[in-house]
Amino acid sequence: MMINSPRPVEFRSIKQLINRLNANRETERNILISTEDFDVPPWQRQIVWTPEDMGLLAYSIIRNYPIGLIVLWKKPDEIRVPIDGRQRLRAIREFAEGRVAIPSLRSVPDEFKNAKYTLVDGDEENGFRQLEMNYREIFDDYEPSIVQYDDIEETSAMDIFVKLQGGKSLTKTEIRAALGGKLCDFVTELTSEVRIVIDESDEEELPSQHPFFQKVNVRNVRKAHRNICDILLHEFSYPGQDKHWSSLEAMYFEKASVLTDDEQSRFRTTLGRFQRAVEITEGGKKVMLPQLRTAFLILSVFKAWREITEEYALPPEFSFVEIVRTFETQRQENPEETPWINFSAALSNAGYAQHRIRTRHEILMPYIMSKYPTIIPKDKTRGFTEPQKIAIWDRADRQCEWIEDGQRCQERFADFRDAEADHFVKWNDGGPTSFENGRLLCKQHNRAPR
Repeated sequence: MMINSPRPVEFRSIKQLINRLNANRETERNILISTEDFDVPPWQRQIVWTPEDMGLLAYSIIRNYPIGLIVLWKKPDEIRVPIDGRQRLRAIREFAEGRVAIPSLRSVPDEFKNAKYTLVDGDEENGFRQLEMNYREIFDDYEPSIVQYDDIEETSAMDIFVKLQGGKSLTKTEIRAALGGKLCDFVTELTSEVRIVIDESDEEELPSQHPFFQKVNVRNVRKAHRNICDILLHEFSYPGQDKHWSSLEAMYFEKASVLTDDEQSRFRTTLGRFQRAVEITEGGKKVMLPQLRTAFLILSVFKAWREITEEYALPPEFSFVEIVRTFETQRQENPEETPWINFSAALSNAGYAQHRIRTRHEILMPYIMSKYPTIIPKDKTRGFTEPQKIAIWDRADRQCEWIEDGQRCQERFADFRDAEADHFVKWNDGGPTSFENGRLLCKQHNRAPR
């Protein structure tokens, strides 16, 4: 059965759209647009966007970027619900009512960071500020693309939903691949395929040109290798920073015309060295450690490898691949124990976020220190590094190790930053700055005359 084409809606601006999202369901039912669970059909997707995602949509609107077509359905009870666009509609309403802010990401200009359309109680104390009037007006006047279906049955609305969702929209990785520029061409060169194999389920591109991507344990489905390359290249260029898609996209713009031959050469070399550091021999050939199967686990291992090889003097018996193998084995065998549960949580929940990256790093690096206790910083400074201090703090069970008259100091530290690390064999007597030669002390005992 044929159904009528969708028609343009009678309201044109975001401000008018918000009025309909906030319409009274008793007296203005005929204009209400609802995204609530009790109105939308059960086949609609649940609200899954994070506050950060919602804030970025608002930022896109203020910058006058396209946000895609929103498709509405006027149900028999007269209430309009989204066939496609529920997440976007909810984000627009949440931002307009002051419940979400534009996030403070590196790719967002300072004038927009932590800005809200309107402030609610406690916002100023928590670092939020109101968006400037001219930007609020731009947000209000933005004309979203919205169409509406009238007089169709729910089965037809559901069929439209299924068809809209059935196509393969571009991923964020594929959008970056279309941006052009020196960095884009460089990543394409590293990850481009030699041939394409098409099966019934998806496209598989085999193999990527750089040896790292030829061996990585992630199938190159829908540009997976390119996404990993983007993340590692971002860590190479902007260590420790957020790996949100907007940060990766900002890197593409920033490096579009200024990526140097030296940067490209150094990243190729670094990637090759990292590949060899995580290889094992299996069946007579070199393969990458099987546990490295996800982008953000690979990122954490890459970050730890760079720091340990660039900043520390390593003993002859040091084996990075063995460290990763034992770390992952223990994490898999003890999933509910500390610190493994914390590492896994930081890996699976918004693993791109800066604080999640740091959490994983603060678990993996001290683990390395504890396994190779004679490691010392290359600069041979007196002060212990942060990973060494965390490892010492953990070994001491978070308690000062000063002993006097057979009694141990009772001061404990919930945060390693509140404690101090001291040399067993004094620095002036040639004692190395190593995990093995370190102990945890409170400030009073570390600074007391001896």
